[in-house]
Amino acid sequence: MTDIKQFKLTNDDEIICQVLQYDDPDNAAMVVRGAMKIIAAEDYSRGVRFYAFRPWMGFTDGPEELHTLNAAHIIGEMNPSDSLVDNYLQTIATVKEKFKKKDMPLDDIAHKVENMEEDEFNEFLDKYLKDSKIDLFNPDDLNLDSDMGSNIIKFKPKGTMH
Repeated sequence: MTDIKQFKLTNDDEIICQVLQYDDPDNAAMVVRGAMKIIAAEDYSRGVRFYAFRPWMGFTDGPEELHTLNAAHIIGEMNPSDSLVDNYLQTIATVKEKFKKKDMPLDDIAHKVENMEEDEFNEFLDKYLKDSKIDLFNPDDLNLDSDMGSNIIKFKPKGTMH
């Protein structure tokens, strides 16, 4: 079994991750992998607790990526429950699979897309997102609630003089 720990951090984040290397007296850095933030909510009227996992750090290249965690920012540590570990491992497996399917070799394609028109880029991106039924360039496909209002900010509305 891997060393999976649950941490409460000084910024109030609660994370679960695999600890590969603990801190020592000479270095406060811990090396962790698969760090996921625990998003928790409770329905007190029904006595039910809900939770979800989100990547702890954005724009990572997948759950295999290593992170350092400063041990001085940990205020609590525990061994997570078996059910939480099971859900965490399922989430990590799902994320790994999604990264395999949608792996975009950014270094290889960056030069291809820098001079593309929007239509060309849409076609190119669709090639990599073919499993998804969402058109990222069509706001109607994003299923935004209609009462949220528009997400477009007019820079210079008609009739405005500066």
